Amino acid sequence: MAELQGKVAIVTGTSRGVGVGIAHELLRAGATVIGCSRAPLDALPGTETNPGWSGRSAQMVCDQGDYRAIDAFVTQVVDNYGRVDILVNNAGGTVPSPSVDAVPSLVSRIQGAPASDDDYERSVLFHAFAVQMNLISPMWFAIRAYRQMKTQDGTGCIINISSGASHPAGSPTLVSYGAAKAGLNHMTRSLAQEWGPTVRVNCVALGPTITENFQSFVLPKDDPDGAKYFEPIPLKRGGEPAEVGRTCVFLASGAADYINGTTIEIDGGMLPGVLYDAGLKTITDLL
Repeated sequence: MAELQGKVAIVTGTSRGVGVGIAHELLRAGATVIGCSRAPLDALPGTETNPGWSGRSAQMVCDQGDYRAIDAFVTQVVDNYGRVDILVNNAGGTVPSPSVDAVPSLVSRIQGAPASDDDYERSVLFHAFAVQMNLISPMWFAIRAYRQMKTQDGTGCIINISSGASHPAGSPTLVSYGAAKAGLNHMTRSLAQEWGPTVRVNCVALGPTITENFQSFVLPKDDPDGAKYFEPIPLKRGGEPAEVGRTCVFLASGAADYINGTTIEIDGGMLPGVLYDAGLKTITDLL
């Protein structure tokens, strides 16, 4: 497979989970992949045992809450590799909260949001953090990548990773996260209109996807394989990071040259809201 031979891709949030799955599939398709995480890693996870991949990949540090760090990151990628053809805005995520107005300290801590002993302040900071990481930071990264892509030959590709929580039906327990992802879907459409034909911008909205964090913080302890949890999903299972990655390969390849401004749902046919109570159970059990 060489659909992306010679392409240089940035994938955010590649310390684990979906980001690693996306990075691996882009590598499998021939791209050079630079991942980023908040903490330094020796290599992009999972590439150290594959000589073909290790020679076409790198892992760098980037604080996506800092637009200057994003600027420096993209500048370094261009200095090292000469160009940026693909950006996958994957970093983000959240933890469900049983209360939108008084987010528990444990939920805030798991999310990595700023801490506070005051219920109101803690809730405000939690929601602001969710919007920053799931909407504002991806916008910053997209703007910076576009500023590079527009100087190059060819058509650039930006892929934003969204969520089923963005559905217009609403997302109780994930209020700020769902709102941010809905904004990401809308931003995708707007940027596609502004930046075509120089850059195509698309979005992928994920349903439940099996990662270490999903298994730790979502699947109930009495249902570790998700047999009961996934019952409301027509395909009766969760998605895999590699399946998300293969969709990104398609969107970045020549096979998708006329796809622009769309959001593809990868959720097994899940109906809106069917898993909110089940997804909250692990958190409420911890509380």
